[in-house]
Amino acid sequence: MADSQRVKRLSGLVKEAMGRSAEAKALYTEMLDKDATNVLASKRLIAILKSQGQTALAISELVTYLDTHGNDFEAWLELSHLYLSQHLYPQAAFCLEEVILQQPANHYFHLQYAELQYTMGNLDLALKEYLRVVELSTDNVRGFYGVKLTADRLMAESKTNKGSKKEHVPQPATLGRLSELATERLVSAYNRAGDTPRKTAENWLKG
Repeated sequence: MADSQRVKRLSGLVKEAMGRSAEAKALYTEMLDKDATNVLASKRLIAILKSQGQTALAISELVTYLDTHGNDFEAWLELSHLYLSQHLYPQAAFCLEEVILQQPANHYFHLQYAELQYTMGNLDLALKEYLRVVELSTDNVRGFYGVKLTADRLMAESKTNKGSKKEHVPQPATLGRLSELATERLVSAYNRAGDTPRKTAENWLKG
């Protein structure tokens, strides 16, 4: 009975609850040495490493876990957050791509990916993803903000780099229409929120 994996898992959870993290970590490591595919032991070990601030080790364990459980989109999402905490943006973007492959209809994951691409300066890809967000969630304020910000930046870049148009960037006229559409949808959203939010939004949009 003492060798039962179920008993060991419960023992590990009890040790964690009692604040005996080192003992729990040792137990989970022992379980993984015997069965590297033990999902609960892997996830609990990763959680302990995170709680102890051992981010590099948590990342390593998650990468190993995903080698076997690549269809666990929540683990990919967790790995992206860990990479972001270390400012490893390309790695975080790769993880979010894996999430989107498994959850293509979830607008929130597209939004996270769009915002990350915007941060990385990949404005053409960011715009594409922001448009996907508002396609999936037609009243998404953050999505329309992203469309406007990105379209405006791309228009500004097109004016300063007239001879070096990027292949996947829409024409300035198209960017202008996207910016106007996003502005209209944002004003409409803030009209429903009352006078003060509406005026604040309008002043920002005009700026």
